Amino acid sequence: MKNPVFEETQSFGRHGLWFAMLSVFVIVLYSFFQLTLIGVNTFILLAMVPSIALFFFLVMFFRRMELHVRVDEQALEFRFSPVQNEFQVIDWEFVQDVEVVETSPIRRLAGWGVRYGPTRAYTVGGSEGVEISFSNGRKLFLGSKRAGELERTIRKFRNKAKRL
Repeated sequence: MKNPVFEETQSFGRHGLWFAMLSVFVIVLYSFFQLTLIGVNTFILLAMVPSIALFFFLVMFFRRMELHVRVDEQALEFRFSPVQNEFQVIDWEFVQDVEVVETSPIRRLAGWGVRYGPTRAYTVGGSEGVEISFSNGRKLFLGSKRAGELERTIRKFRNKAKRL
């Protein structure tokens, strides 16, 4: 995409979430060192090491997650990195409708991230986004902090493509 008219990148930027994850990590690490000092069985300590490492890598994985959305005259493109390396491209001829949706991600989408189901969803935070309906009956939800602007841009190019 050469000159996107709309471009947005979002990440898991909730400070409360990172504080909670870091707190749990520090508590587990502190417990590990306390158990080391009092001389607990070495096997138990060795069993904790993979758990600490896994938790650390999960935190880093979530920290790197970003939703990239771009729109231009030819198509809508989105990518949820690091899960997707390539942008998913949606040509305007397949877009039936688009609307701004304000929702509870926990209730409707079962949380943030990538969700597969009747409506495929990509979201990293917040409660607003756009729901795109396709000519084959499928739907796509893209979380956005600028949902109104994204919806207007998609609608503009979809209508332009339908007139051609």
